[in-house]
Amino acid sequence: MSFLSMFMRIDRRFMGKCFGQMQELGIYPGQIPVLGLLAYKDGLSQREIAEHLRIKPPTVNVTVQRLEKAGFLFRKADEKDQRVSRIYLTEKGKQAKERGMKRVEENEKILLDGFSDAELCLLRRFLEQITANIDKIPGSSGKNDTKKARQQK
Repeated sequence: MSFLSMFMRIDRRFMGKCFGQMQELGIYPGQIPVLGLLAYKDGLSQREIAEHLRIKPPTVNVTVQRLEKAGFLFRKADEKDQRVSRIYLTEKGKQAKERGMKRVEENEKILLDGFSDAELCLLRRFLEQITANIDKIPGSSGKNDTKKARQQK
């Protein structure tokens, strides 16, 4: 089996388990990045969320509406510019984020069970090298790559 096939199999299986656990909390895969970003930096506008996550504004709009309907977040008009809505986690959203993060941490412990400290150190080193090598592959993966290419010229 190729390394790429192994990475894809690991990713699908692990993320499938994690997504299943998040659904038990009432959170669906596309909502996870939005909740995570707001947990890190509450009070962003939809435009700012779209920029940070590199997703289209209509996608953010649908996700925010669903999360708002589920009681995970709320909107509030910006104090300086009433045309802009700021988005904040509710208490329910904060609790879901905490429960979700706890599950992710527990899953990571299970995922790495049986590895020695030396093996984990090597694994981290190998994954960092693979990540650096990905950056050497020609082609653009998004806006930031295009910006970097322009700045380097």
